Amino acid sequence: MALISPTTVARNYGVSPTLLRHWRQRGIGPEYFQFTARTVSYCDDYLQDWFNDPRNAGLLAEDTPVNVDTSCRDGRVRRSRRRDDR
Repeated sequence: MALISPTTVARNYGVSPTLLRHWRQRGIGPEYFQFTARTVSYCDDYLQDWFNDPRNAGLLAEDTPVNVDTSCRDGRVRRSRRRDDR
């Protein structure tokens, strides 16, 4: 069982470390191990199984930009008001 970092996962599977983090926060995605608060590793065997599973194709096909605030449910993006915008 080889453990690899999120950066290596990104390089090998074409999924950004940011997307992996978002999946972990949402409780979805491939199984991972967290040994400390700042150390996350993935098992390469589990990753191969997860990425080859057709049930996960929907997550891989999501085309949601990671730099857009999608927290508003009505589709509007929140803007912070600057003092000189009043």
